Amino acid sequence: MINCVAIDDEPRALQVIENHVARIDFLSLAATFTDPFEGVAYVNENEVDLVFLDINMPDIDGLTLLKNLLRRPLIIFTTAHSEYAIQSYEVEAVDYLLKPFDFARFHLAVTRVNDRLASNKPEANFFFVNTGNQKRRIAYADIMYVEGEGNYVNYAMSSGTVLVRSSVKDTLKLLSPQQFVQIHRSFIVALQWIEKIEDNHVHLPGKRIPIGAKYREEFYKMLDA
Repeated sequence: MINCVAIDDEPRALQVIENHVARIDFLSLAATFTDPFEGVAYVNENEVDLVFLDINMPDIDGLTLLKNLLRRPLIIFTTAHSEYAIQSYEVEAVDYLLKPFDFARFHLAVTRVNDRLASNKPEANFFFVNTGNQKRRIAYADIMYVEGEGNYVNYAMSSGTVLVRSSVKDTLKLLSPQQFVQIHRSFIVALQWIEKIEDNHVHLPGKRIPIGAKYREEFYKMLDA
């Protein structure tokens, strides 16, 4: 959920934003302000992801108001004056809504915010696998290699092993191609655990794994990239 506030000296403009926000399930409008200084105080004291901000207000313009924010949430400017568009992008506003704007244009702007926030979320450093009637948490950093054993794969980790009913092919889909690589029809190895590569074998702590002929060319290309 994106937590947002709206700052505009015109109550009718705030009502339009309230109505639009109410139709979008990933937005939550925490507060609205006709007094820009009250809005600044709220943003500085609370967790706010997005501010809908008017530019042309009597006591302070929106561009100057930004300088008073200790926290810098994402900004969508809302204004009846088109001449501020270039300045708005210079301060890295997500979008610039020219009043009167309809719901479709509003939705486009907030979708851009949603996409930006989603892209900034850190990826999880672990995942869960099913082992019998349990779910086991596995940290990517702990995996040294994965070995296929019939209808199962065995995760070999610094903390021990975990046997999971799966295939090497399906397991590979769970792992980052920047961190893990298949070097044999039965083995996936973690690049960070490789100690050396010698005579077409990968050496990991306590384990020596052959590099299959089918995978050899792509593996060496990856290392040289």
